[in-house]
Amino acid sequence: MAERQFRLPGSPYEELANIIVAYGTRDDASRTGDVGKLDSVHQSSVSRTNGFLTEIGVLQGETKKVITRRGRALALALARKDRDGIRTNWREVVGSTEFLQNVVSAVKLREGMLYPTVQAYIAHAAGQPRNNPVMTGAGAIVEILKTAGLLREEAGELVATFDEWPASDEPDPPEEPEVPPAEVSATVEALPPAPNGPAPTVSIHVQVRCTADEIEDLGPKLRALIAELSGDA
Repeated sequence: MAERQFRLPGSPYEELANIIVAYGTRDDASRTGDVGKLDSVHQSSVSRTNGFLTEIGVLQGETKKVITRRGRALALALARKDRDGIRTNWREVVGSTEFLQNVVSAVKLREGMLYPTVQAYIAHAAGQPRNNPVMTGAGAIVEILKTAGLLREEAGELVATFDEWPASDEPDPPEEPEVPPAEVSATVEALPPAPNGPAPTVSIHVQVRCTADEIEDLGPKLRALIAELSGDA
């Protein structure tokens, strides 16, 4: 069984950014045709790129594409030309997309790769032929990684920056409450006798505090407590 192909963008980076802005800043841009009319991007480019944007969590849906929370944040940063915001949001996208992380890791392991070599690696890793549209999409991915500050050009090669991945936006699992160790205790209370009544009575209150896993160990402790109270009687 053949491995699933990773869908690459069908546009250069600048067109890809325009498509994201169109989806993220226009409420009526929910269909491919809508986005093609709103911006100076050919509709076929939008259609080819939709698969990639769905892969990286910027869009969701089938016939109608809906911008995600992450996608809208990226779109607004791109629309405002907010360089820090663009970098931060692209890094979040990369941090949640294994394929993009693998590209950075490949460059890091080789301690630098030529730009065309990285494009060829992306096409091969995605299971795509090295034709012009695929290599264009691979180039767009390189530009995404450069914009995210994860790759940079140095001495004619692309090198990894060794920056840490951004923290996940998923909430941390709740901490397990600290459970005190099993404890068996008793209090003895002498009740005063009634006038002309019988001898004073003794009331014993036993308190057990434990987890479900510690129930089996309570028997010896309870028997020891009973024996101790009986000896004092």
